[in-house]
Amino acid sequence: MNDKDLLPSWSDGASKTAILEFVTSVTVPGASFVPPAERVATFDNDGTLWCEKPQYVQADFVFRRWRAMAEADPAKASEQPYKALAENGRAWLASLPGHVPDLVKGLSEAYEGITVGAFEQAVRQFFATATHPTLGLAYTKAGYRPMRELLAFLEARDFTAYICSGGGRDFIRPVSEQIYGIPRERVIGSATTLEYRDDDIYRTKDAEQPIDDGAGKPEHIWMRTGRKPLLAAGNADGDVPMLKTTRFAILIHHDDADREFAYDTGSEKALAEAKERGWTIVSMQNDFKVVFDP
Repeated sequence: MNDKDLLPSWSDGASKTAILEFVTSVTVPGASFVPPAERVATFDNDGTLWCEKPQYVQADFVFRRWRAMAEADPAKASEQPYKALAENGRAWLASLPGHVPDLVKGLSEAYEGITVGAFEQAVRQFFATATHPTLGLAYTKAGYRPMRELLAFLEARDFTAYICSGGGRDFIRPVSEQIYGIPRERVIGSATTLEYRDDDIYRTKDAEQPIDDGAGKPEHIWMRTGRKPLLAAGNADGDVPMLKTTRFAILIHHDDADREFAYDTGSEKALAEAKERGWTIVSMQNDFKVVFDP
């Protein structure tokens, strides 16, 4: 099987060619060859591997819990992020990329004091029943088919791919294998702190610092892998530090309103950096033959 067969959902063009040429350059013996052990690839999740509009998948999950918590404790309605739900704060909710710390805080508090197993059960139940609000797809089908093919292509070339998400590590782990073929131990993300007691592991209300966004991404990648990524992909301003540390950077540009969504909000800096630094900008409209599975 040749390289083009491994990326059948990608349109022929500059982006696909750049990816194939780079992978060939580091996997075929020569001046640019990189040993397999050093071929680390890191991928943001929201907006890079699966759809993040009209709201984060994890936001849908946690909003349901926040509503129940605010109803049970009216005092919470005066603080974020519960206030936004209580007041139907569309503007605040629409700008969640700018409120990642509040999102992580709310998620930590929402499931404080339960075991990691109980949390995973809640996540699995959510994914078994929830659907995307506008696409009509199960969330497990809302991953981008071309990006899944890219992950498989890299694995076939002895890369080790990691998910590096600003969202919750333990929210993605239960479905990472099913959706992307990425084992749970290769999910890097924001997380609550944990406590061992009563012969089990419990979630606390505190978030690990730094969260896995912005400068936290390259820090977490190094802590987990001991390497800087050889290839990295993202879509938003929070991915810029990760993309700056890699040799080959991919930026997903959401410009397809018909098949997905078209927006630049939250990625203005990333787009400017990509043009200045010569990163590979992937147009969903022009570079993806299909976006989701049929």
